[in-house]
Amino acid sequence: MSMRIMLSAMVLAVGACTPAAPPAEPAAPAAAETPVEPVAPAPAAPIEAPMTGGYGGANLEDATVKAAQALAVAEIYKREPTRALVEKVEAQQQVVAGMNYRFNITMTGGATYGVTVFNSLDGKMEVTDFAKAN
Repeated sequence: MSMRIMLSAMVLAVGACTPAAPPAEPAAPAAAETPVEPVAPAPAAPIEAPMTGGYGGANLEDATVKAAQALAVAEIYKREPTRALVEKVEAQQQVVAGMNYRFNITMTGGATYGVTVFNSLDGKMEVTDFAKAN
């Protein structure tokens, strides 16, 4: 008899552990949990390819552009002796019988210069235009 009591107690214990109703369906995901596709960053603006006879963007990291820029800055210091430093440089290039590089150079203190450097087909560079904008 004690075996029956123990068996009955075990059945009752197991029965108490089982749920009376089937589990509820999981809730639908909230609107905030809706997957969002990542947004790709906007590509950097490409440098304009120069048109024959017209100016287009120039890459300031290009070795030839850097050399032309150095000549333009040296010309500024030669014509306008100053202790100001180069603050901002904008460059364009023009395909001719060689290459023209046009720079707008802003110095600390606000002075702005327009300098054009011509790079001939044999690689010689010279300043062909110089103007102080302000």
